Amino acid sequence: MLRKSISFWVDRGSARAARGWGLGLLVVLSCGVVSSRAEAAWGPPPYAEPHVAPSPPDQTWLKDIPDRPGAPKHKVAVFVIQGDDVYQPVRAAVVRALRRKGLNVTTTLQPVDSAVQYREMSSTLKVAVYVDGEVTGEGAHQSVHLRVRSGVTGQHVAAVNLSGPTPKIVATITRTFWNRVGSATMRACSSAARPHPREREPLRIEAGTSVDDVSIAARESN
Repeated sequence: MLRKSISFWVDRGSARAARGWGLGLLVVLSCGVVSSRAEAAWGPPPYAEPHVAPSPPDQTWLKDIPDRPGAPKHKVAVFVIQGDDVYQPVRAAVVRALRRKGLNVTTTLQPVDSAVQYREMSSTLKVAVYVDGEVTGEGAHQSVHLRVRSGVTGQHVAAVNLSGPTPKIVATITRTFWNRVGSATMRACSSAARPHPREREPLRIEAGTSVDDVSIAARESN
């Protein structure tokens, strides 16, 4: 009788334990189903995307293009635009706008100090036109002043004023720069293609030359 009672309570406890394990397993499975449905509804958990550093813009425009057969012999020099951004977007837009018109554009020359020196550089290096300028202000309040200079006279022959943020200025140069300066640029190129007499040699005074002799030499040179 005692053995039967013990066996009864053991079997009853085993049944309760089995029911407990079954209930726990059911809860676990239910949580898994709910979790899968939630993941499907809300999507995968967010994760940090790897940081990719932006690549610099194309700088191949800085390289002079080899002369093509039939291309103009005289060059157009585009100097550094003062105040331009580090990658020179304004200058790049000017260079590309001129090259699209078939001009031989160089970016390797440096500006000089006077009209006489510009004429000398034009005669020596076959430069018909110089372009320079500056950028002032920041952001949407930027102003750009671009100038076109004749190599023959050494004087400015055209100017362009633009304003706004850099992307707007670059887009405007791309669309309208040639319309604003094209006529003056082509006149300067045509003038440079014609032969020009060399400027008068400077008057040299030797040591010991009298003042009267200098005056006579000056009148004769005129």
